[in-house]
Amino acid sequence: MKNILIVGAGLAGISLCERLLEKKVSVTVIDHQNNPSSTKVATGMYNPIVFKRLNKTWMIDEVLESMHLFYQHIEEKLSRSLKNEVRLFKHISSNDYRNFWNKRAEQPDFKEYLIPVNGDFGEVKKAGWVDCAAFVNHYHQYLLDQGIIQDEKFQLEDMHIEKKGITYKGLHYDSIVFCEGPFAVHNPLFDWLPFKVAKGDWVVIETEKDIELEGVVNNVVNIIPLGENRYKLSSTFEWETDSWLPNKNVIAELTDAFEEIYHIDYQIVDHQSGLRPSASDRRPYLGEHPRKKNVFIFNGLGSKGIILAPFFSHHLAEHIIDKKPILPEADIKRHLKRFQNAARLSEIS
Repeated sequence: MKNILIVGAGLAGISLCERLLEKKVSVTVIDHQNNPSSTKVATGMYNPIVFKRLNKTWMIDEVLESMHLFYQHIEEKLSRSLKNEVRLFKHISSNDYRNFWNKRAEQPDFKEYLIPVNGDFGEVKKAGWVDCAAFVNHYHQYLLDQGIIQDEKFQLEDMHIEKKGITYKGLHYDSIVFCEGPFAVHNPLFDWLPFKVAKGDWVVIETEKDIELEGVVNNVVNIIPLGENRYKLSSTFEWETDSWLPNKNVIAELTDAFEEIYHIDYQIVDHQSGLRPSASDRRPYLGEHPRKKNVFIFNGLGSKGIILAPFFSHHLAEHIIDKKPILPEADIKRHLKRFQNAARLSEIS
């Protein structure tokens, strides 16, 4: 039986862990619980449409079924409800966008995802959200109960690469997979990959009365009904920062989007933020280190992680265990020249 070490237990680490367990692989997970977690604070929305140009989310036709089956399996395993299908309405603010939307909705490839505009809103089908905090917390408890997870900080200097695997603190593993989310930018094994970490803030507001939404409303940001007159406004995109602290300066960006549609008094009752582990080309990072055998990465899922993680965790598990090829668009080999340049500069210095 193969023995795999996973570093990180956010969305990527959990998904890969589950896929390896399905293959009857022995798994050990290392995750430092004191580290901030992108997944725990993520809104968890899944949307088959990219609103800016009304394109379909990358590979949505291939990955959507895998996503539903995966979270259904996790719900059954944990005896918890996690996935919520919702109606998603896009606020239409111009006639040009209205016409664009209606033309798209008539195209054969989009009919299963878009409904023509009614009033000031177009509707997206097959959208929803996953309770990411519950997903992480309950799966972590499962890993604890099974003795699979270790709450500690991974020490790279304690890892040694051998001909047939790696050792970590004296224990042998056939492979190691780094699923570190935004912390990967500090990992010297993979810091040559062009990460583009994006900070996201969200707030929860409480209104003086129910605004009676029939689903989630998107007006650049998502307005998500939580019940009891509370609504999550999610979320912003902020670049060039590594701070996990909520940014008060972006609150107006969220509330302005709400106020543009709804004219009602409210108060802010919660404000949180996280760092999204995005890739520069908006495609996941999967694969084996170019020089260090049996050292892998699974990262770069970005804002579409809820949709992509189930499919690509299975994809990577099949590569590690069954030696199946990785989709070129997701394989880190697409950035091999960057690694070669970085290695050359390192040798010169």
